[in-house]
This record gives sequence, C-alpha cells and structure tokens, in this order.
Amino acid sequence: MTFFSHSLRRPTLIVGAVLIQLAAGWSAAPAQRVSEDQVKAAYLYNFAKFVEWPSQKFATPAAPIRFCVFRDASFQSELGTIAKGKAIAGHSLEVAGITEADEARACHIVFVSSAHDRHAAQVIEAVRGANVLTVGETTTFLEEGGTISFILESEHVHFEINHKAANGSRLYVSSRLLGLASRVIE
Repeated sequence: MTFFSHSLRRPTLIVGAVLIQLAAGWSAAPAQRVSEDQVKAAYLYNFAKFVEWPSQKFATPAAPIRFCVFRDASFQSELGTIAKGKAIAGHSLEVAGITEADEARACHIVFVSSAHDRHAAQVIEAVRGANVLTVGETTTFLEEGGTISFILESEHVHFEINHKAANGSRLYVSSRLLGLASRVIE
C-alpha cells in the first residue's frame, strides 16, 4: 500500500499515525493521536517519492536527497525520524536545518513553516532555477511561487500544488501526486 492511495486522500491526524508508522517502517498498530508536524513530515518524505529532479541536481548518481528545514529544529527532528535509514530511488536521505535563504539552493526539498512566513518569498527567490521543491504552509505560499503548500482544515491536512512553479524549477511531479492535491495551479 502506498502512502498516497485514493482512500487516504485527506488523512486526519488520527489516520496520520498509521501513515507515519508505515513511512517509518513500524509494524501495524492501533491508530493513535499524532502531531500535525508528524503528519506533515510524513507527507514531505512521501512527496520525494513522487517528484523527479534533473540528474545534474545530484553531485553523483548516489548522492543523497537533501531535505532542508528553514529555522525549525522541532520539525527538522520529526522529519529526521521519518527519513532515518531510508532511501528513495537509490538515494539515501539527508535532513538538515538551514538558517539563511541562500542555503536552500543546495537542497532538493526545502520546508518553510508558517512561523517563518515572512522569509518564504526570500527562500523561493533564492532557489529560482536551482531545481528545488519548496514546501510551505501559508495561504500565500503558492502565489509567491512556492511549489507545495499545506492547508489545515478541521484537523485535516491537505496540500495544494503550484504545478507551474514545479515546471519552472524543472521538477517532474507525478500525475498520481497531482491527482491527490486539493488544488493544482497550472
């Protein structure tokens, strides 16, 4: 079972516990309450499964996929827990914290939380042309040129995709992922 099956289109935080367990490779257990950050970290990990980067984005064919978190140590820790010991398409996963927008150019995926919304436009501008998937969680993130934005409604985590921004970054987003988004900007 994949993370993005149609029956899991809009997981609640309770269902998110099962998704995180699957993403982390844990055995099946009764669903338990998990944090919003845990659900979002599981989504980020799974986004990487449905996005392809140009080969030149990797220094070597075995270079890791680099997840970066902008100034949010707590979220970085959650994402690190999910990504630990995993690989996607032959690439190990690396999770790093960044504190400056320019550092995002060395990432494959960069997450900017709503707490740092005022820096989102700087991060988006810094990665222009650098083949970086940008993920945020504010209502204006996509309009600023971000690629994916989380939306929280009544304990449901949804996501929207700016497909135009992904194409502009020369990222291929699977039609399966596009089909699961609440909204797609073409």
